[in-house]
Amino acid sequence: MRDALRTWFDAAARPLPWRSGAGSAPRDPYRTLIVETMAQQTRIETVVARESAFRARFPDLASLAAAELDDVLHAWSGLGYYRRARALHALARVVVAEHGGRLPSDPGALRRLPGIGPYTAAAIAAQAFGVPGVAVDGNVRRVGARLLAEPTPTDARVAGALEDLLLDGTTHPDDAFVAEALVELGATVCTPRRPACGSCPLRPACRAAAEGDPERYPSPRPRATARRWPLHAWLTTRTGPSGVLLAVERRADTGPWAGMHGPPWRDHAPDGGRELGRFVHRLSHRLVEATVWAAPAPPLDADVRWASARERSGLGMAEVDRRALAWVDGDGIDADVPAGEPQPPSRG
Repeated sequence: MRDALRTWFDAAARPLPWRSGAGSAPRDPYRTLIVETMAQQTRIETVVARESAFRARFPDLASLAAAELDDVLHAWSGLGYYRRARALHALARVVVAEHGGRLPSDPGALRRLPGIGPYTAAAIAAQAFGVPGVAVDGNVRRVGARLLAEPTPTDARVAGALEDLLLDGTTHPDDAFVAEALVELGATVCTPRRPACGSCPLRPACRAAAEGDPERYPSPRPRATARRWPLHAWLTTRTGPSGVLLAVERRADTGPWAGMHGPPWRDHAPDGGRELGRFVHRLSHRLVEATVWAAPAPPLDADVRWASARERSGLGMAEVDRRALAWVDGDGIDADVPAGEPQPPSRG
């Protein structure tokens, strides 16, 4: 099975920019860290488009550790799940302070770093340091469930079964490809719908394929109903020496969009405000029902700064903030709904 997986991976692996061939030597640990962190809950196409620019801004762990968190959040803008950026910044500082600026190669030591879980530790250890193992993410979990024909196997069960099938329990650096190959297999062949079983190198050992209905596995997890979250964006502008200034605040270090900048958001509308428009913004478990207001003044409890358009472009803002700011033009508040903005959400 191992040789079949290797042959398939060498021939079929997607030509992602951080890959220089499926059988290449271990990769740069820092780049591997950035890619694996960005790839958590983000489409691989987005990672391809963004990881190079992030590394150009922060070329190594030392530069990332020395940066201000606001600069890191700004570079992360648009990727979402900003806790990843905060954890990455914290990790860089720990590695510089405690590991001489070098990522440890041991999966256990990697797991003790901020933001590193079992999957990321195993993936970095394999790709960057040649440590064989199985990194269980959603794709690999699906491969394992079908291999075993088990509806809800634990990650430990999946890892153990795949290690028994593909690794012999000894350390051979040449086997480090297994972790990445399994992720690739789940992403491109053993897909949730219409898996390409005829192309799968593990098919001879797959119980679900033998049953003839691989889509039965794994059992779908109950999907949480997205909770509606009405919020109001207060857009307050004034004219300054550098043009139109907007009141923005930095959010607390906990909660949604922690540490990010943006217009004040509150659970109530401003007194004397003028409604500009509405849109819906989806988070993982919440639907933000945003109403955007031209507010005569910021909220009394807001600690705001007045930022020009140029200054705002350098602040870390979440996508929900940028959508709200579409109502601000060069002359102040624009009363027209920006082209293409969704209308108020249905209450049905």
